[in-house]
Formats: sequence, C-alpha cells, structure tokens
Amino acid sequence: EEEEEAAAAALVAAAADAAAEEEDGDDEAEARRGAAALGLGGSEQPESDSEDEMPLNTIGNVPLEWYDGFEHVGYDLEGRKIMRGARTDELDALIKRFDDPDANRTIHDALHGVDVVLSQEDVALIRRLQRRRYPGATFDPYPETVPFDFPDGKVHPLSSAPPRKAPFLPSKDEAKKVMRLVMAMRSEQYQRSVANRRLQEAKERPDYQQLIWDEPPEGEVRHRKRLPAPKVSLPGNAESYNPPKEYLFTPEEAKAWEKMDPADRPLGFVPQAYDAMRKVPQYDGLIRERFERCLDLYLCPREAKTRLDIDPDSLLPQLPSPAELRPFPERLSSRFVGHAGRVLSVSVSPSGEHLLSASADGTVKLWEVETGRCERTCSLGAEVRSVRWCPNGETAVAAAVVGVKMLLLLPLREPLPAAV
Repeated sequence: EEEEEAAAAALVAAAADAAAEEEDGDDEAEARRGAAALGLGGSEQPESDSEDEMPLNTIGNVPLEWYDGFEHVGYDLEGRKIMRGARTDELDALIKRFDDPDANRTIHDALHGVDVVLSQEDVALIRRLQRRRYPGATFDPYPETVPFDFPDGKVHPLSSAPPRKAPFLPSKDEAKKVMRLVMAMRSEQYQRSVANRRLQEAKERPDYQQLIWDEPPEGEVRHRKRLPAPKVSLPGNAESYNPPKEYLFTPEEAKAWEKMDPADRPLGFVPQAYDAMRKVPQYDGLIRERFERCLDLYLCPREAKTRLDIDPDSLLPQLPSPAELRPFPERLSSRFVGHAGRVLSVSVSPSGEHLLSASADGTVKLWEVETGRCERTCSLGAEVRSVRWCPNGETAVAAAVVGVKMLLLLPLREPLPAAV
C-alpha cells in the first residue's frame, strides 16, 4: 500500500508540473535552460546559516567529468578536498516545486553544486539572447543621423574633378629661398663659423681614450684588427678523379708519404685514378676536414696579435757573483766556551750587551757579548730546547723551554735563580 501511495503522489506531482509549465509558457522553461548553460544567477540566492556550509569549487575551468566516480569535485585553497554536494532525487524535486514559488526560475550550478535562483533581469537577458536581440535593453541599434553642414554648400564632401596642374609645378618662391640658402652656405663667414663650432665641440667632447685614473695613455690607442676567415684552397689536378699520371704516387713516394708527419705532408690525401665518376668511393677524410674547417671558422680567433720578440736571458734576474755572497764570517772575533753538550738555542738581549745560550747539558748560560765571558750559569736539570729574551728591554726577563715546561728566568739578577 505504501508503494502504491508513493506512485500516485509522483503521478500527481508530474501532472501539476506539466500544468505549471503550460501556464508559464515555453519562455520560462527555455530561460531556465539557457541560464543553466550560461551560469547566470541573480542576487536571490538562498543563504544558509549553517557553519558547515561546503566551500565553493575553486578548481577553475576543469571538466567535471574527471571527477566522475569520486566523492569530491575539486580542492580548496588549502588543498583540502571539496566534497560533492548531496543531490535530491527526482521525486523530492517534484514535491519541492509545489512549495517553492521560484522553482521555475531555479537552476542547478553543476560546477559549484548549488541551486541558483534567476532574477527578473537574468530572465529578460536570456529571452533577448534567444530572440537574437542585443543584450542591453537600452541599446539603440538605429541612432539618429548627425547632419553635416558644409560652408561651401556642397552636398558631398568629395569631388571627382581632376587635380589642378599648379600643385605639380615647382614654386618660384621656394626656388629663390633654396638659392639664398646655398649662397649663404658657400660664403666664407659661414665656413669660419662652422669650423669654430667644430673646434668648440671637440674641446667639450670627453676624451674616452683616457684611463679611469686620468693618466694619459702611452702612445696611440691600438684598435683590434679583425682578420678575414681563412679561405679554402681551390682544388687542383691532384683532386681530380682521373688525374694525370705525373700526379700519381709511385710505391716509393707512397711509402715516404705515410712516414711523413701529417703536418709536413704536401697533400692530405693520396691521389688516385678512376675510370668513371660512379666508381669514386666516399672520401675518408671528409668528416675530419669539415671539422677542421669548423674550427677555423668558429673556434679560431680572428684578431691580429703582435708577437713579442723577447730574449729569454733578459727575463732572468741579475744575480751577484758567488764571490760577493759570503753568508759566513771570515775571521773569528769572539769565542764562547763553557757548555758540555750541544748548544740548541741562542738569544741576544734587546740591549745587545748579553747573550743567553741553551744546551743539551741542562744549563742556560749568560754571556757578555763584548768580551765573551760567562757571567752566570743556571742548571735546569734537563735538556733545554729553546731560550728567548723578552722584547721589552726594561723587564730583563727570559723564557726557557725544558721538556714540556716553560720557565721564566731573571738572568741579570744577583744571584741567578734556578727557575721561576
């Protein structure tokens, strides 16, 4: 019984829909279909207060057929899926049209998944487009003609009369003006004024040949001289497919040609004779010669460079003679004797009066430079690798390295301490 009642209600709704379409006319139905195709919609769109309203589809001009079989129809700005809106079935749509007075002006926007209610202006626009009229209701396709009044009383602005002969004849007044200009240019006064102006312009013109630090260039400025591309030598008798016999190599000449360096060979190939052109094989050196020709035209420089003739001996520095090089003393001036082991380090005081020496016997001795006398001896108990005076002459402090330790000494103090 419930199924029979639902079927009866569907039949009643269909009959009522057909009657409503007949009352409104075919224009309303065509307007709805045209608006659905154009995507028009008025300002009477139903507003929803729901916070979970689906966002509009922002996928752009993308066919919706790509999303058939998926639950979403696109993505929003944050990359989240835009789920497909729930569509009511045909029975619910028929029942809804009885309660909605704007059902005849409602279309479904498949791109955004919402129902749009057309305004009266949208419907009128669609009707005008269907009737092949102008979209604007206030547009006048036949404006009033603006009359033009000509002062000479002519009806038409153009005339078919032939042109006058006077415009094609040279003007005598213009010829006189040209002659006066020519005479003025030939005068001596005008020539002097032109020469003075050129001199003034030459003085005011900046000298681009000067360097950026305003130093005059040495000699004349040399411009680059471009060289023309090397030309291919014309073929001779040896390049012929049947050269004369005197151009053919003998066995001895062929062996000598093979032993020669490729750069020293007079010909880059061995001349051969053939009876006909069709018997000539492919040239083996074709690719190599074309490659070398490309190098000549593309990779090789096209600039004339002056080669410098420099003597290699002039590049060597002037060294003094070995007799003048004496890095060792020739006479013994002073002698410092006292260490029992090998001396490892020597340091002179800032004043130049005293000398400290460190030895492998574990002692540091203070010497007087002028007399060579040992003034003090400091025993440190181990091998002293290095000793140095303090650069400040007022402190008179020295440092000694013993093993992994560094000791500070006061050599000029009475008596000499062992270590500090």
